[in-house]
Amino acid sequence: MSEQLSIGPAPVAARTAAARRARERAALVALGLLAAFLSLVNLTYAPPTWFDEGSHLHVPKTLVRYGVYADISSEGFRYFGPTIGVGPTVMLPVAAAFKLAGVGLLQARLVIVAYLALALAALYLLARRLHGWPVAALAALLALASRTLNVEGMPEYGRQVLGEVPGVAFLLLGLLAYAAAVLRPAAARRSSLLAGLAFGLALVTKNQFALIVPPALALLALLDWAYYRAGGWWVRLAPPAVAVACFGAWTLAMLTFFGPDGFAANLAKTRQAAGGAIFVFDLEASARAVRYLVQVYGGLLLPGLAYGLWRARARTPQALAALAPALMAALWIAWFVTSLGWPRYAFPAVVLGAIPVAGMAADLFRRLRPRRPLLAWLGAAYLAVAILAPLALTARTALSPSDAAQRMAAYLDRNVPLDAIIETWEPELGVLTDHNYHYVPTELLDPAVRHQWLGGPPVRYDGLDARPPYVLIGPFGDYTAIYPDEVLARDYQVLYRADPYRLLRRVVP
Repeated sequence: MSEQLSIGPAPVAARTAAARRARERAALVALGLLAAFLSLVNLTYAPPTWFDEGSHLHVPKTLVRYGVYADISSEGFRYFGPTIGVGPTVMLPVAAAFKLAGVGLLQARLVIVAYLALALAALYLLARRLHGWPVAALAALLALASRTLNVEGMPEYGRQVLGEVPGVAFLLLGLLAYAAAVLRPAAARRSSLLAGLAFGLALVTKNQFALIVPPALALLALLDWAYYRAGGWWVRLAPPAVAVACFGAWTLAMLTFFGPDGFAANLAKTRQAAGGAIFVFDLEASARAVRYLVQVYGGLLLPGLAYGLWRARARTPQALAALAPALMAALWIAWFVTSLGWPRYAFPAVVLGAIPVAGMAADLFRRLRPRRPLLAWLGAAYLAVAILAPLALTARTALSPSDAAQRMAAYLDRNVPLDAIIETWEPELGVLTDHNYHYVPTELLDPAVRHQWLGGPPVRYDGLDARPPYVLIGPFGDYTAIYPDEVLARDYQVLYRADPYRLLRRVVP
């Protein structure tokens, strides 16, 4: 009898562990099914393709068709814009998909869906390492519910060929390796190098990340040396050094490819864009940015980040590892409120913020449940609404396909000669057909957007002076009002509509 009593607790512990693993597997299956639904249903048509996506897709299409890493217009190759806005970590996989399966929007978007899956997996593993699997599951669910009433979230960005989701995927992989380096000193050297490589790929993927990631890594190194004393010199120095080296290698590659004159021109245009959108310091833009931030996660993003930073005050390796995503998100938000206030700029902070928000919610529920159960369950109900409402909006997007661009492309293929010049500022059509498009010069993009967002001077464009036989106007052309209405009314007539697109043909000799 005594032997039976002595070994009795072991089966109970084993059953408890098995039940815990079963619950985690069930949570992972549910998250996987939800993510698959939100990312794959009506992928080609929801959300409808648009300016930024089309612009990015010009580069892999041009690479596959002509062997040149560039944008393209009727006058020839263009080496500024999408060639530096989004890096080869996106362009080359999409080009490979085009090479294998032909040029198409579905092939390209599937590449980004794969990055979305990678980002969610890395987010889950990072949160699990820091806080355990329940918080990890909640953080992943929050990321899937990261949209607001009017602004897209992680699933929507993961359905389009943009640099945000791939960049965040590499960023999360870097943070995961950084946490491993801090928490497992025996593997610090290897994990630190892997972290630096992943951070470097994030910088290459989306060059705006260079504004935040290197300073954040430098600040982490300083805090570790002066306060935490939790990581060695490999952890402090290798991630920022390797990340900057990767970005430097890509910069050197662009210098080699573009040549000194082309690289200098690109650099000048990048500085112009930075002054017009990245660093604005406008009170109205800052207020717009704050209004967006206070809507994310039902208003829990900013409190969650503050809580995460406060929790990371302990001088332990665990606290340092948990500090990294919260600190990076906080720095991102500090920059975001001084920028143009475009919500996509805050996207990395929103995803990283899912971890401290989930940690705060779990801690509050655990502390309130024994003492004030009603308050605990009311808080849980509020969090459920803050998750379910954005998920419903995202599901509505996936279930509301629009094929307007595809219908316009089909009309062009049937009725417009391939060699006829089509004047447009809708680059997405250049992916759907092989027509001879002339696009508005890239250097007009920043002043056109600045005019709409900040009320700057209107943009003057003389593209219709060349008397193009066709003009195609869609969402971006209407948004920027780049083509004078009086010239269109006088010299052109509408040939075909697929709202919001319309094709006009010149009727005046």
